[in-house]
Amino acid sequence: MSEVGPIIESHVVLDTHCPVRVDRFAADVFRCLPSRAAARKALKRRDLEVDGEHWVSGRYLSPGQTITLRQDSRPTAKPYPRDIVFPYLDEHVAVAIKPPGLPTSGNYWKTLENALAHNLALSTEHDALRVSRPVHRLDVRTGGLIVCARTGTAMTSLSESFQERRVSKRYRTIVVGRLEGEGECTEDVEGRAAHTLWRAVEHTPSLTTDWLTTVECRPVTGRTHQIRRHMQGLGHAILGDDLYGGRKVLRGKGLYLWSLSVRVPHPVTGDFIEVDIDEPAKFESCRRREAARVARRE
Repeated sequence: MSEVGPIIESHVVLDTHCPVRVDRFAADVFRCLPSRAAARKALKRRDLEVDGEHWVSGRYLSPGQTITLRQDSRPTAKPYPRDIVFPYLDEHVAVAIKPPGLPTSGNYWKTLENALAHNLALSTEHDALRVSRPVHRLDVRTGGLIVCARTGTAMTSLSESFQERRVSKRYRTIVVGRLEGEGECTEDVEGRAAHTLWRAVEHTPSLTTDWLTTVECRPVTGRTHQIRRHMQGLGHAILGDDLYGGRKVLRGKGLYLWSLSVRVPHPVTGDFIEVDIDEPAKFESCRRREAARVARRE
């Protein structure tokens, strides 16, 4: 039997979770496992344990059991040589700017996680992870801030902070049409509760869609494509969204959705890490271009 890796995160199963299969529960609580398929692979590698035992994916959990994730026993992937910007960095936590089009993680070489290995040396802390790991995800087409753990302590603490919703995030997007005021969306996403707060911040005339609206969104929950689905549900799809926006103004400039701000408790000091960045230049370029086209027609 191969040596087991150090524990990086554990969760106790509650009554409210059950009945639930171990792979479904693992994919829900361990943010570094992006899907049930990833959880099943971790079970096969014996990186996931239930009360210290190795399980198969089809078994159901019971209240009071503890599910533990150990550091990935696979050989580390070859670092992906892509430079990444870090607005915040210490020996426990890195906050990276993920370029749009780059997957956070997964069975690919060109991922943010593999790029972290190229950009960051091993932490000097005693429980340093072999490779720094993102503790949450952004859609492939979404760019901006993403929080990464550099130690086992940080992985556990940060994951708990996300699970307990002690993390605040703010996104900037441009949507099709004129959206006024502010509000919230609470429509379920794939049968799970989802909650997004939004506020319109700027309106831009457009020849193609009459108006474009710049919107700030604060997701309370973190479901897959949550902001994209909620904006589409309001009747204002995100500019460049070829999945939910249909034929709405696709200019080959990518998805106009960006993670601008994150606030998260530091895993060691408990003080809040607060990181804010500017919107990408393409946002202002889009607004200026659309307004100029309308002005030329007048």
